[in-house]
Amino acid sequence: MSKPTLSLFKKLASSYKVTRFPWKKHALVGFDLQGNEYWDCPNPLGGRTKRWVQMIDGTEDDLTVFHQNKLPVQWQSWLRHTRNTPPTLEELALEERRRAIIQGRARALEEEREQRKLEMQKTKEEEQKELAHLAALEAEAKDKEERTIRSTQPAGQGDTFTPGEWNPISTKR
Repeated sequence: MSKPTLSLFKKLASSYKVTRFPWKKHALVGFDLQGNEYWDCPNPLGGRTKRWVQMIDGTEDDLTVFHQNKLPVQWQSWLRHTRNTPPTLEELALEERRRAIIQGRARALEEEREQRKLEMQKTKEEEQKELAHLAALEAEAKDKEERTIRSTQPAGQGDTFTPGEWNPISTKR
């Protein structure tokens, strides 16, 4: 794979943008991976330099619209004067690679969390079935116990009367 060659005019234009001449007010400082251009110029009143970005975004025709969330953090810090040197393309590429790794790990953790959630839901359903089965067994045992208690008590009226059992309790005299 060979590198695409730039035409002579494009080479001259890019070198003119970057070079600082006494008659030229502003200079191109660098690019990000999306192709946005970052510029600065000295403040005519003194003080710190003015910095700005020229967004390369085909969706917006208005150049005054600023999309801060589309800029890399390194360039944002340079624009706000918290960073003195502009970031390099290698640094931006490393950051993108790191971000991709972190997003992949986050995706894997999210999938693992969903899997654990499904497993917990299955175990909860199994526990509920087991509890329902135990409750049915307890109800059956209680019903059986009630039937035995009923047999010791008199039940029914008239022709259906059945006398209950009588067990005398010994008392001390």
